[in-house]
Amino acid sequence: MTFAEPDTKPRSGARRLLPNEPRILHPVAQAALTARHLLPVLDAVEACLLAVRGDLDGDLRRLQPMKLGKPYPLGQCLEIAQAVHQRLRRLDEAGLSAEAVTGLRALRAFQRAGGAFRQVWGDLRGEYFQNAFQVGTLYIDVANDTVTPTKPKVEILPFEAARFIPITDFRHFERIARRYWQGEIYPNHLLPTLAPHCPLIHVGPTGQIMLHDVTDYMLALTRAQGFAPSAAVLADAPMPLELFEPLRQILGAALAGPLRGMGHRLALSPGQGRQQALDACRHARAKRWHHAPQILAESVESAQRINRYLVRSSSQKNTG
Repeated sequence: MTFAEPDTKPRSGARRLLPNEPRILHPVAQAALTARHLLPVLDAVEACLLAVRGDLDGDLRRLQPMKLGKPYPLGQCLEIAQAVHQRLRRLDEAGLSAEAVTGLRALRAFQRAGGAFRQVWGDLRGEYFQNAFQVGTLYIDVANDTVTPTKPKVEILPFEAARFIPITDFRHFERIARRYWQGEIYPNHLLPTLAPHCPLIHVGPTGQIMLHDVTDYMLALTRAQGFAPSAAVLADAPMPLELFEPLRQILGAALAGPLRGMGHRLALSPGQGRQQALDACRHARAKRWHHAPQILAESVESAQRINRYLVRSSSQKNTG
């Protein structure tokens, strides 16, 4: 049993799922499989997942004791979900309780029969971003304690009752980001060449800066619509000059030093950056770059390199 991602192609005229989209394909079939294999043994399924979390927590805590200034497990829902998913692929029944073995066997039988077991990401209850699993018609969160550590580690609910919905556009992303991450969100009028794929800049409460959003879902969302969602937020008023100038100095030093040779030019002013970012979206759409995997890969690599530099710079500043 591999706990592999299922086919996300619709059987009829319904649109294909975006990567990690929290939506159920074929709900009637999935409801039948869930009722047959999982609902009778939900306590055992929970016991299995709690056993996996218990086995992983020590290693995950040592690997990343702090994230963005918060102790494990806070803010590490992605890391925990990915680790649990990987462990389930090779989990041995030896060492598990009888109840956990029952849960593991049920999950495996469910997926062998065609049950969906997908890692999903989205807006949980209008409060924060969350990584969880869509398992048939169930919402299973194996990182339920990553916002409030006193909560149970595992939560299992009917998917429709979880209030877990897809992010619809970058406006929706902004609202959740402000609430969950605090700080402020601005249009990316600084790095126009990356704006079609990363149209936002988050400035956190501690001053940490990040380009957003380099997740498979948000990238697929804007590319599926020819970068129109990116252009919508980039059309906002120019980034405030008092923010633009220090950010330009930070990234200018990086592009002239550690990140030399990346080929990205900074805008000279917020107004120029706004126009260049919108032009970049139009150009990318005209060139059909939303259908070009190589352009996506290059943009993601650039954004990730820049974000890693910004994280390191912020950490050194805060500890120095």
